[in-house]
Amino acid sequence: MIRFSLPAIEHAIRDVYSVLDESTSVPWKENSEDDLWRELVFCILGSRVRFETVHAAVERMDGMCLLSRPRRNTQFDQYEEDTMTALSMGYPFYRVRANQIRRAAEYLYNYSRGSIGELLNSASDAHSARRLLTDEVAGLGPKQASLFLRNIGYAKCIAVLDVHILTYLSWIGLAESSLKSVPTLSKYEALEESFIQHAYSLGFSPDQFDLAVWVVMKVAKEESNAWES
Repeated sequence: MIRFSLPAIEHAIRDVYSVLDESTSVPWKENSEDDLWRELVFCILGSRVRFETVHAAVERMDGMCLLSRPRRNTQFDQYEEDTMTALSMGYPFYRVRANQIRRAAEYLYNYSRGSIGELLNSASDAHSARRLLTDEVAGLGPKQASLFLRNIGYAKCIAVLDVHILTYLSWIGLAESSLKSVPTLSKYEALEESFIQHAYSLGFSPDQFDLAVWVVMKVAKEESNAWES
């Protein structure tokens, strides 16, 4: 339970928003396919796992050359086994995630699209791209697919609705208080639209507002947990 009042939270959000870097992100097409794959793997691993744990896991995979084209494009059984070995050293869901990463690689580089770039080029807009990712890429739900699209610079008018954002939405009356995750894409898009319109009503850019809310709510939760321990 977060112990701060809503006015205090909103004041902190405005303060954080004011210092965020608003520089233009790199167009997603300037990312190499290796860059796109690395970010996709990071987002697959990021569901319900701390950033530091995910970062360490991705670094181990990189050190074993598992993010390179020669490794991810062929011998998928061996790729899954080697990925599982890399993830087993500190990552909690290593068997499940290794299988999801293997299936994502097999779909993208063997069965169908040929590359992440081709998949994204086939989409008409951010919502279409997210549907493709959630429908076809193992391990990506709406939240993680949204995070991927935002991190690579594909779209700004999307929201990453994790537990911190959902808590904020419940506080301002835009989501039910018991909601911890969003099970369907249609529900996700409805909540996302409410969040984006709320950001615009305050004069904020949705992507920067999303990040400001996330930072403030995460810190508030950590401080509340520290008080209660």
